[in-house]
Amino acid sequence: MSKRPQADVEECAAILEYHQLANQAIKRDLLSTKTVHKEIPVSNIHTELQTRSETNGRLNDEPLGQRTNAIRWLQKQVMRKSAALPRHFPTRQSWEAFRDQMRVDLSRVIGMPEFPPLEDSLVRASLDVGEDVVLERVDVNVDEDYAIPSFVFRPKTSPAVPMPAVVWNPGWPEDKWKPAYQAFAVRMARQGYVVLIPDHAPFGETSDFENKADRGMTLFMGMGDVIGISQLAMRAAETMRCGAYLRSRSDIDPARVAVAGLCQGGQDTWLSAALDDGFCAAAPICSATTFTIHMTEMASYMANSDSSPFPFGILNVCDIEHLHGAIAPRPLLVRANLPDEWWPVSGFGQVETFTRDVYRLYDAEDRMDFRAEVHEHNLTGPFADALEQFLLRHV
Repeated sequence: MSKRPQADVEECAAILEYHQLANQAIKRDLLSTKTVHKEIPVSNIHTELQTRSETNGRLNDEPLGQRTNAIRWLQKQVMRKSAALPRHFPTRQSWEAFRDQMRVDLSRVIGMPEFPPLEDSLVRASLDVGEDVVLERVDVNVDEDYAIPSFVFRPKTSPAVPMPAVVWNPGWPEDKWKPAYQAFAVRMARQGYVVLIPDHAPFGETSDFENKADRGMTLFMGMGDVIGISQLAMRAAETMRCGAYLRSRSDIDPARVAVAGLCQGGQDTWLSAALDDGFCAAAPICSATTFTIHMTEMASYMANSDSSPFPFGILNVCDIEHLHGAIAPRPLLVRANLPDEWWPVSGFGQVETFTRDVYRLYDAEDRMDFRAEVHEHNLTGPFADALEQFLLRHV
């Protein structure tokens, strides 16, 4: 056996001496009854605890929260809940049995509010938009002291037959005042359509809070939570009430009322259309992913501004792809915007694949149109063009 160089020998001896001294110090600490705890300045507590954890081998450079993370635990529960949901339906009968039960359970689980029957809605004002469009400011009736402030755009000269209509749902934290939404409504009114744009609580004219996205949303969601009404369920119920209002008007064909929206307004669209067959077609834009992907992938790099997009308990019943499937066989337009990091595109393919399988059960694949674009997060450009052509073709 070859001899070690003198430097190696000295290094080994130094290491051995260090460990011997360290072991003696540890024994003294364990046997001592006088100085069990060392008094540490408050400003140094984090550094001292980190040092002690590393020396006793408990951290070993593990990431913060690796073994103490409730979010990671919840992510695993999301994955388990999602994995338990049925996603294979060989026949239309098996799918419809699931869909019908889903509608019953979902309304109960996420807290869909029960509104009284629709009564007369107040038209507060009416004004001309150019020479050929009229804008009505309508309070869509819900209940005592509760109406949905809305803009209704319609042709100035009503045709001889009842007109088609669409409810357009603004996103978070938008309202009926957004210029792009008004411009699209005028565009469709000039082609014989009625377009209703509501303010969803707590935005627009629904509250007097200066900071609606923070204080208004906190109060709105908090009050809903304590009585079992989730925010998205409330928005969907408002969307359905707007659809009922349009169908009640004598100048509108009740069989030709569609629903559409962008971002959280897209969520309103696929949820309300899944629950309400009164909508003849649906067009959710910039809202196609799954709750599973939101929580297991997106939560690893960002979070939404608040929890309003996530109805409590929904994964006990279904995920977003099931809601898209529940729109079948009615016409369905879905657009995703690739730059939208809050709608993970990895979930888009899952939604499309599942929905296509369901539409195939009805021989209705030609009624669905899925596409991902690169565009701004708005109802402009290719999104506005696609929605216009969809409405002209199907509504």
